[in-house]
Amino acid sequence: MLRPTVSRFHITLGIALLLGAVAVVLGKIPLLIVVVAAFILVVGLGVAIPQMRFFGPFVCRGDTTHKRVALTFDDGPDAPTPALLDFLREAKVEAAFFCIGKRVAANPELAARIVREGHLLENHSYAHSDATNFFTVARLKEDLTQAQTTIEQATGIVPRMFRPPIGLSNPRTFRAARTLGLTVVGWTAGGLDTMTTDPQRIVRRIVRRLKSGAIILLHDGGIPREQLLATVKLLLDTLGSRGYEVVRLDRLLA
Repeated sequence: MLRPTVSRFHITLGIALLLGAVAVVLGKIPLLIVVVAAFILVVGLGVAIPQMRFFGPFVCRGDTTHKRVALTFDDGPDAPTPALLDFLREAKVEAAFFCIGKRVAANPELAARIVREGHLLENHSYAHSDATNFFTVARLKEDLTQAQTTIEQATGIVPRMFRPPIGLSNPRTFRAARTLGLTVVGWTAGGLDTMTTDPQRIVRRIVRRLKSGAIILLHDGGIPREQLLATVKLLLDTLGSRGYEVVRLDRLLA
């Protein structure tokens, strides 16, 4: 089991408690209000922004010594996934698929194909519930374990990484993942492809945050097939023209 570490949340909490205590002792109620409000704001940002690594070791970027990036897909396997796999095979690109456990259970052969063709298949929770970030440690561990078991039964592999639904996190996220030996993985650049259908806009958003070691986030779940293929083709062309090599996520993190 990985040992817990002191997070930025713990440091921020300690500072907030110290400043709050000073405000109380001095009778400075306005200062106390400011401290509480600032703490709530910072925690809220930490919940929503993986790159802050606020609650724990959220991996959002890989090795920066080479001009390499990794391609990741969330929320599958789904209807567009076979066509995506065909395209990636032709392009000779290996990606990481963060899959929803219940979709793996519904599409075990497709999940097995992902692994068989050289891609990573990792844990994206079992149910992808909107309430996942409110789960207790026990409930989250149960959900992740169910996904681990389902993925292993379908593919023969045990995931080593976990990407929280919507990228939301809290201290319990890292506690549960740690008990299962899972690395919590975020992203460097995302195209908001679940919010827009224009491949050019999606790729432009990714390019704005592009850098060596970037983990790129797209979705193969809930995305129209034509949009997905057009986006990936344009993205790979753009990465190539800028001199980036696309490698599998585990190799980027090695």
